[in-house]
Amino acid sequence: MKNSEAYYLTASILALDGSNRQEGEDRSREQEELAARLSSGGVDWNRLVYTASNNYVLQALYLRMKQNGLLEHLPAELVSHLIDLHNLNLERNKTILEHTAHINKLLRSHGITPIFMKGLGNMLDGLYSTPGERMMLDIDILAEPGKMEEAAQLLMEDGFTAAQEYDPDRREAMKHFPELVKEGLPAFVDIHKMPVNIQYESVFSYSDAMEGVRPSRDNPEYMVMSDTNKIRLNFIHSQMVHWGHQHARPSLRDLYDLLLLSRRQEPASAFATFKPHRRKSAGYLRILNSTFGTSFTLPPRSEKKGRFIHYRHKLALNRPLCGKILYLLLRAFRQYLTIPIRSLFDRNYRIYVSVRLKDPEWYKRNLGVRKIVKKKEKPIE
Repeated sequence: MKNSEAYYLTASILALDGSNRQEGEDRSREQEELAARLSSGGVDWNRLVYTASNNYVLQALYLRMKQNGLLEHLPAELVSHLIDLHNLNLERNKTILEHTAHINKLLRSHGITPIFMKGLGNMLDGLYSTPGERMMLDIDILAEPGKMEEAAQLLMEDGFTAAQEYDPDRREAMKHFPELVKEGLPAFVDIHKMPVNIQYESVFSYSDAMEGVRPSRDNPEYMVMSDTNKIRLNFIHSQMVHWGHQHARPSLRDLYDLLLLSRRQEPASAFATFKPHRRKSAGYLRILNSTFGTSFTLPPRSEKKGRFIHYRHKLALNRPLCGKILYLLLRAFRQYLTIPIRSLFDRNYRIYVSVRLKDPEWYKRNLGVRKIVKKKEKPIE
C-alpha cells in the first residue's frame, strides 16, 4: 500500500456523512465500496493509522468509521486501540473546554470579550460531531489589539505562566502574546491581537475578522467568527502561514476543517474578496475537491487558476522526493528573493523582516548559525 493510497483512503472515509446511521438503514454506495476495500486484505493498517495520525485526523477517522458501520472490517486489536485513543482525546478535550469556560468568564468579567478561533472556535460552534473528533493543541483567543497584554496579565494572575519572556519592542510584529501554560491544562493559550501573521494583515486584519462575529451555535456565552471568516482564516493558516501553497501538501486536518465549513458556507464566495491570492485559493479548492471527491466551484475569475499547485500536490503524493526538491527550490526563492523584494514596498513585510533579522533563533533555523557562548572564567583563588 503506497502512501498516496493511504492518504486517499483516509480522505474517502472522512468525506462520509457524519450523522449517526440508524440500525438497518441501507448503506450508500460509498459505504459499500469502502467496506469492500477495508475487508479486502489489501489495507496496510500501520500505514493507514500513521497517515491519519500524522495529519491529526485519527480521531475523526475513527468516528467516521464508527458512525458508518465500518469498524467491523478492522482488526479487533486496532479497533480497541482506536477506542482507547478516542476516549483519551475526549477526556483531554473536556478538560480543555472546562478551562475555556473559566477563561471566558474571567476575561468577560474584566470587560474583555474573547473571540475563539481555529479548532476550538470550530468546536464551540458545533462543527464537529463530538468534542473528541478534533485534536486540540492550543486555545486561540482574539482580543482587542489594545487589550492583549491586559488579557494575558489577567491569566497570569490566575495561575498561568508565559513560556517565553514578553518583549514589548517586538509588539508591533507580534501576532499573539507568548504562549501561556497552566498546570492541569493540556493545551497552551495564545492571546492574539491580530488573527494572522503581520505580513498577511493587509488581507485579513482584526477588523476583517470581527465582521460577522456572533455567539456560537451551541453556547451563546462564547463568541466566534462567521463561517466565511473561518474559511478565510483556514486558508491563510494552511496555505500562507504553514506554506501549504509551496510544499503542496496541506494537512488533512486543515482540509477536513475546510470540508466541514464548506458544507455550511460556499467556499468560492468566501474567497471572492481574496483578489491578491486567487491562484492560491483556487489551488486550495482544487486540492479539496480531488482529496474528498467534492465539486465545490472555484472563486469568480479563477476557473483556470491553481492548476500548477494542484499538479504539485499530486506530484508530492505520488513522488515524494520530486515534490520535496521542488518545495525546497520554491522555499529558497520565496525566502531569499521574494520576501526581501516585497519588503521594499510593503510596510508589514518590512516589519516582519526586521524582527526576523533581530531574532537569533531565525539564524539557527535558516542558516545553521549557532550562538557562541563564552565559557565563564574561573575566579582566581
